[in-house]
Amino acid sequence: MSGVPQSDRIQRLDRHALVMAVWLPAAFLATAVFHHGFGPGGAWWVAGGFGVLLAGFGAHVIVNAVLGTDFSAREVALALFAFALATLAIIFSVLLTPGFAARFFWPAALGMMALAGAAILYMVIRNGPRAAFARFDIIRDNNPRRASRLPHRGGRA
Repeated sequence: MSGVPQSDRIQRLDRHALVMAVWLPAAFLATAVFHHGFGPGGAWWVAGGFGVLLAGFGAHVIVNAVLGTDFSAREVALALFAFALATLAIIFSVLLTPGFAARFFWPAALGMMALAGAAILYMVIRNGPRAAFARFDIIRDNNPRRASRLPHRGGRA
C-alpha cells in the first residue's frame, strides 16, 4: 500500500469503519432473531431475521451513496459466499431435519428470494437494466468482435 496516497487510505479506512458500524450490529441482531426463530420463536421470527439483513443491506447502500462508492469486490465475494452457504444450510436442513420443511421452508425460501431480489433491484437501479445484466454476458467478453463495439450492442471495447 505504499503506492497509495495517505488521504486515499484514510478515506478507505473511514468507509470500512462505517460499513462495519452498519453490519456488526445488524449481523448480531439477525443472528439473535434467527436463533430464536429456528428455536421456539417460529416462522415470523425467521422472517424478521431476513428483514434485519435487508435493513443492513439498505444501510450499506446508503453508505455507498453518501460516500460515492460502490460495493468492493471483496464485499461482493463475501456476500455471494454467505448466500451460497445459507442456501446449502437450508437445503441440508430440509433434507436432514424432520419437520423443518413443514415449519420453516417458506419463510427461509422467501427470505432468500427477498435478499436476491434486493441485490438485483439494486443493480438495476444503480446501473440500468442493460448494464446490470451485461456483467453476466461472458460470451461477449470471451468473443470480442467489431460488431460488439457498436453502441446499440453495448459498445464494449
